[in-house]
Amino acid sequence: MIWYYLGEFVAMLVLAALELSWAPWLKLGGAVAPKLVLVAVVLVGLFRGPLEGAWSGMAGALCVAALGALPMGGLFVAYMGCGIFLGILGQTIFPNRLLLLMLTVFLAVLVAGIVGLIFAPPPVFGSWLGHLFLEALYSAVLTVPLVWLARLVLPVPAPPLPVTMPAGPPL
Repeated sequence: MIWYYLGEFVAMLVLAALELSWAPWLKLGGAVAPKLVLVAVVLVGLFRGPLEGAWSGMAGALCVAALGALPMGGLFVAYMGCGIFLGILGQTIFPNRLLLLMLTVFLAVLVAGIVGLIFAPPPVFGSWLGHLFLEALYSAVLTVPLVWLARLVLPVPAPPLPVTMPAGPPL
């Protein structure tokens, strides 16, 4: 089990490095890069449940905050909250519908941005809001290849078996 968590931490570290060093010619408008770590947190939460979602949120927030000069409080609250909430939600919805996953990532990026707004308000709200919307859209589009990769690495766990009582007369 420790190898799973260590591997997930390394994956979050690689995604955080990719996110923060996104090539300028791949950025929308030269300034908007996708939130790859948050996409991974959403996918782990949906595919593996709330415990792994919380862990991936913590590991992702730690990696993004360590590699970039970002405020840690808002990242931890947003990423871990998304991981836990979507882990709980993933047990009630089908995580195999691509458009639903893209919409979920879009909303998760918006929610994480709003939580970040609470912790560190931007100087200009209007441009921040446009930037956040483009980040969410870009992240939702890049969900498609990451879902393919996540399905190879993170199989959906089987539901737990129901507890049965031994056969015999009632007491």
